[in-house]
Amino acid sequence: MKRVTTMFRAMLLVSSAASLLLACGEEAPTSLESSQSAPEPAAAKTVDEPTPSLGSSEPPKMPPIPPPLRSTVAAELAHKIEMPDFYPSDAPVYPDTPPSKVFVNGDRVNLMFGTSDPGAAVVDFMTEEIRRLGWDNADVQRMSNVVSIEARKNSRDLTIVVTEINAGTPDQTTLIAVSVTAN
Repeated sequence: MKRVTTMFRAMLLVSSAASLLLACGEEAPTSLESSQSAPEPAAAKTVDEPTPSLGSSEPPKMPPIPPPLRSTVAAELAHKIEMPDFYPSDAPVYPDTPPSKVFVNGDRVNLMFGTSDPGAAVVDFMTEEIRRLGWDNADVQRMSNVVSIEARKNSRDLTIVVTEINAGTPDQTTLIAVSVTAN
Protein backbone atom coordinates (compact mmCIF):
# COMPACT_ATOMS: atom_id res chain seq x y z
CA MET A 1 0.00 0.00 0.00
CA LYS A 2 2.90 2.35 0.80
CA ARG A 3 4.28 1.92 -2.74
CA VAL A 4 0.92 2.76 -4.32
CA THR A 5 0.56 5.86 -2.13
CA THR A 6 4.11 6.98 -2.89
CA MET A 7 3.71 6.47 -6.64
CA PHE A 8 0.39 8.30 -6.59
CA ARG A 9 2.08 11.23 -4.83
CA ALA A 10 4.93 11.12 -7.37
CA MET A 11 2.50 11.15 -10.30
CA LEU A 12 0.58 13.99 -8.68
CA LEU A 13 3.81 15.97 -8.19
CA VAL A 14 4.85 15.48 -11.83
CA SER A 15 1.40 16.41 -13.07
CA SER A 16 1.33 19.48 -10.85
CA ALA A 17 4.85 20.45 -11.89
CA ALA A 18 4.04 20.23 -15.59
CA SER A 19 0.78 22.14 -15.10
CA LEU A 20 2.54 24.82 -13.08
CA LEU A 21 5.24 25.20 -15.69
CA LEU A 22 2.69 25.69 -18.41
CA ALA A 23 0.33 27.86 -16.36
CA CYS A 24 2.82 30.18 -14.68
CA GLY A 25 5.67 30.38 -17.14
CA GLU A 26 6.41 32.79 -19.87
CA GLU A 27 5.05 31.59 -23.14
CA ALA A 28 7.71 30.63 -25.64
CA PRO A 29 7.31 29.61 -29.28
CA THR A 30 8.09 25.98 -30.04
CA SER A 31 9.57 26.86 -33.42
CA LEU A 32 10.44 29.83 -35.56
CA GLU A 33 7.32 29.29 -37.67
CA SER A 34 4.98 29.59 -34.67
CA SER A 35 6.45 32.95 -33.66
CA GLN A 36 6.13 34.46 -37.13
CA SER A 37 3.00 34.51 -39.20
CA ALA A 38 2.21 35.93 -42.57
CA PRO A 39 0.40 39.24 -42.39
CA GLU A 40 -3.28 39.20 -43.19
CA PRO A 41 -3.99 40.65 -46.63
CA ALA A 42 -5.65 44.04 -46.41
CA ALA A 43 -9.27 44.14 -47.53
CA ALA A 44 -9.72 45.99 -50.80
CA LYS A 45 -11.43 49.35 -50.34
CA THR A 46 -13.46 51.10 -52.96
CA VAL A 47 -13.48 54.83 -53.40
CA ASP A 48 -17.18 54.99 -52.39
CA GLU A 49 -16.61 53.21 -49.04
CA PRO A 50 -16.45 55.76 -46.19
CA THR A 51 -13.87 55.36 -43.43
CA PRO A 52 -15.54 55.22 -40.00
CA SER A 53 -14.56 58.02 -37.67
CA LEU A 54 -14.35 57.94 -33.88
CA GLY A 55 -17.67 59.76 -33.58
CA SER A 56 -19.58 57.49 -35.99
CA SER A 57 -22.13 54.92 -34.87
CA GLU A 58 -20.36 52.19 -36.84
CA PRO A 59 -17.81 50.30 -34.74
CA PRO A 60 -14.22 50.54 -35.93
CA LYS A 61 -12.79 47.50 -37.65
CA MET A 62 -10.14 45.93 -35.47
CA PRO A 63 -7.12 44.10 -36.84
CA PRO A 64 -7.11 40.33 -36.33
CA ILE A 65 -5.82 39.14 -32.96
CA PRO A 66 -2.69 37.03 -33.40
CA PRO A 67 -2.86 33.45 -32.13
CA PRO A 68 -1.27 32.83 -28.72
CA LEU A 69 2.30 31.58 -28.71
CA ARG A 70 2.58 27.92 -27.90
CA SER A 71 4.35 26.93 -24.72
CA THR A 72 5.78 23.53 -23.90
CA VAL A 73 7.25 22.03 -20.77
CA ALA A 74 10.61 21.78 -22.54
CA ALA A 75 10.48 25.50 -23.41
CA GLU A 76 9.59 26.36 -19.81
CA LEU A 77 12.45 24.25 -18.45
CA ALA A 78 14.87 25.95 -20.86
CA HIS A 79 14.19 29.25 -19.05
CA LYS A 80 16.67 29.50 -16.14
CA ILE A 81 16.60 31.59 -12.96
CA GLU A 82 19.01 32.10 -10.08
CA MET A 83 19.10 29.66 -7.20
CA PRO A 84 17.13 31.26 -4.34
CA ASP A 85 18.96 32.07 -1.09
CA PHE A 86 16.35 30.17 0.93
CA TYR A 87 16.96 26.83 -0.83
CA PRO A 88 18.36 24.48 1.84
CA SER A 89 22.11 23.92 1.49
CA ASP A 90 21.66 20.20 2.15
CA ALA A 91 19.14 19.75 -0.67
CA PRO A 92 20.41 18.24 -3.94
CA VAL A 93 21.01 20.21 -7.12
CA TYR A 94 21.78 18.56 -10.43
CA PRO A 95 25.18 19.84 -11.73
CA ASP A 96 25.24 22.81 -14.10
CA THR A 97 21.45 23.03 -14.03
CA PRO A 98 20.00 26.24 -12.61
CA PRO A 99 16.33 26.02 -11.66
CA SER A 100 13.53 26.96 -14.03
CA LYS A 101 10.81 27.45 -11.41
CA VAL A 102 10.78 27.99 -7.66
CA PHE A 103 7.80 28.11 -5.35
CA VAL A 104 7.15 27.71 -1.64
CA ASN A 105 4.19 25.81 -0.23
CA GLY A 106 4.00 26.03 3.56
CA ASP A 107 7.33 24.80 4.93
CA ARG A 108 8.31 23.14 1.64
CA VAL A 109 10.59 24.60 -1.01
CA ASN A 110 9.94 23.28 -4.52
CA LEU A 111 12.35 23.65 -7.43
CA MET A 112 12.08 22.44 -11.00
CA PHE A 113 15.05 21.85 -13.21
CA GLY A 114 15.42 20.72 -16.80
CA THR A 115 18.35 19.01 -18.46
CA SER A 116 19.02 17.20 -21.72
CA ASP A 117 20.78 14.41 -19.80
CA PRO A 118 19.03 11.03 -19.76
CA GLY A 119 16.73 10.33 -16.83
CA ALA A 120 18.79 7.32 -15.70
CA ALA A 121 21.90 9.51 -15.28
CA VAL A 122 19.88 12.05 -13.27
CA VAL A 123 18.45 9.34 -10.98
CA ASP A 124 21.90 7.82 -10.41
CA PHE A 125 23.40 11.21 -9.54
CA MET A 126 20.54 12.27 -7.26
CA THR A 127 20.53 8.95 -5.39
CA GLU A 128 24.25 9.30 -4.62
CA GLU A 129 24.00 13.02 -3.89
CA ILE A 130 21.28 12.70 -1.26
CA ARG A 131 23.35 10.05 0.54
CA ARG A 132 26.41 12.32 0.38
CA LEU A 133 24.33 15.18 1.84
CA GLY A 134 23.24 13.03 4.79
CA TRP A 135 19.69 12.05 3.83
CA ASP A 136 18.55 8.59 5.04
CA ASN A 137 16.32 5.82 3.79
CA ALA A 138 16.37 6.75 0.10
CA ASP A 139 13.39 4.92 -1.39
CA VAL A 140 13.53 4.79 -5.20
CA GLN A 141 10.35 3.80 -7.04
CA ARG A 142 9.91 3.46 -10.78
CA MET A 143 6.70 3.53 -12.76
CA SER A 144 6.76 3.84 -16.52
CA ASN A 145 8.89 6.92 -17.28
CA VAL A 146 8.55 8.44 -13.78
CA VAL A 147 11.04 7.83 -10.98
CA SER A 148 10.35 8.97 -7.44
CA ILE A 149 13.05 9.24 -4.77
CA GLU A 150 12.02 9.89 -1.18
CA ALA A 151 14.38 10.42 1.77
CA ARG A 152 14.37 11.72 5.34
CA LYS A 153 16.75 13.74 7.45
CA ASN A 154 15.75 14.11 11.09
CA SER A 155 12.16 15.44 10.87
CA ARG A 156 12.54 16.75 7.32
CA ASP A 157 11.33 15.15 4.08
CA LEU A 158 12.78 15.20 0.58
CA THR A 159 10.99 14.10 -2.59
CA ILE A 160 12.60 14.07 -6.02
CA VAL A 161 10.65 13.19 -9.16
CA VAL A 162 12.44 12.58 -12.45
CA THR A 163 10.70 12.05 -15.78
CA GLU A 164 11.72 12.28 -19.41
CA ILE A 165 9.59 14.44 -21.69
CA ASN A 166 9.64 13.66 -25.43
CA ALA A 167 11.89 10.66 -24.72
CA GLY A 168 13.81 9.37 -27.71
CA THR A 169 13.42 12.57 -29.73
CA PRO A 170 15.86 15.44 -30.36
CA ASP A 171 13.64 17.56 -28.04
CA GLN A 172 14.08 15.18 -25.09
CA THR A 173 14.15 17.00 -21.77
CA THR A 174 14.45 15.47 -18.34
CA LEU A 175 12.26 17.17 -15.74
CA ILE A 176 13.65 17.16 -12.20
CA ALA A 177 11.25 18.28 -9.47
CA VAL A 178 12.66 18.63 -5.95
CA SER A 179 10.44 19.24 -2.94
CA VAL A 180 12.18 19.62 0.42
CA THR A 181 11.15 20.66 3.92
CA ALA A 182 13.01 23.87 4.78
CA ASN A 183 15.60 23.94 7.56
